[in-house]
Amino acid sequence: MTRSAQIRVGAIGCGQFMSRQHIQTIGRSPHLALRHLADLDPARLAQVADRYRAQRRSTRWEDVVADAEVDVVVAGVFPELHPQIARAAILAGKPIYVEKPLAPTTEECQAIQALAEERGVAVAVGFNRRFAPATQLLKEAFRRSASPATVYYRIADDDRIRPPEQHWKNADRLLTETVHIFDLLAYLLAAEPVRIDARATRPGDDLVLIDYANGSHAAILSSSYGSLAQPKERLEAILDRGAVEMDDFVEVRSYGLPGIAPRTRFAGRPYDGCDNRHVEAFARRGLEALLEMRSRYEEAMRDAGVLADSSDAAAWQRARLRLGEPPPPQINYAADKGWGAALEEFCLAAVEGRQPANATAADGNRATACAVAARRSLRSGQAVTLELT
Repeated sequence: MTRSAQIRVGAIGCGQFMSRQHIQTIGRSPHLALRHLADLDPARLAQVADRYRAQRRSTRWEDVVADAEVDVVVAGVFPELHPQIARAAILAGKPIYVEKPLAPTTEECQAIQALAEERGVAVAVGFNRRFAPATQLLKEAFRRSASPATVYYRIADDDRIRPPEQHWKNADRLLTETVHIFDLLAYLLAAEPVRIDARATRPGDDLVLIDYANGSHAAILSSSYGSLAQPKERLEAILDRGAVEMDDFVEVRSYGLPGIAPRTRFAGRPYDGCDNRHVEAFARRGLEALLEMRSRYEEAMRDAGVLADSSDAAAWQRARLRLGEPPPPQINYAADKGWGAALEEFCLAAVEGRQPANATAADGNRATACAVAARRSLRSGQAVTLELT
């Protein structure tokens, strides 16, 4: 594929995530243009297509894949549709960036991987955390360690914040959320997971222990019962006579690691129509600024009644009044977790004919395999050995 003046992107889905992440990335990138946008909801489609000047729009995702003037497809819809859309794009010869999970089963992931390799079409899975500035610093710290690592990772949220149209994400947290961390840890450790043992205090409140082929070990705490006032994600790792800590991609601290600054803070991610003062505040004050922002956000949601009933439109309106105008971004989107860099890298690499640095279909298969193994372990009470193909 040859490079045109701008890379013409076909986007499938314009719900909350797609409209706040990938479509905004396309809109602000000098390299990308929104050629075709599809969504099942005509009203939502019209609103987003008008705002971001989509050249074409459709209520059928098939029209995006079939559009001869689309160079790259990006899809973020219900996970059950990801395999079908990925297969269609590959057969049409179009590179595709698919949101996580690549597919609900390893069999589907492997089929997509095989088809992509057979057709020579690039596939990326939306494991954006690899591209977060904080992750790149962590990767350097892990790379310098010659010994296996011991890692603890927390990803916890208060899922009462989800509106009814997002409740499907609560049905299988391991597949819709924890897959991000399965991928991130394999990336940081540069090692394959070989054994998983999982326990649940209650549904959606899981502890997952992972053994890796290089002797490393990790524990993931993944919970839907956290607080919005607490940073959603945290990593702690013991390396080779040194250690690193990361809080929600806004701050990394290192201990006893020559060449890695003791504390590094990272700017937030800006959003259209939002109060973006957090961008500079995170860069300047890191975790301190994040804690202030999250505390204010949690208080507004609690006092307005959103946490009591997220289907209550009046409660959301009260929360918006408390947060001010323009509002801050959705709290879990405030840090730069690499969404923009990941999509731009894939689009540029795909049209330039080079291998993208993104997570591949094989990486998507690994993450889904970890989710499936953890689910099996929860049911059986026994550790599960992973056999990735």
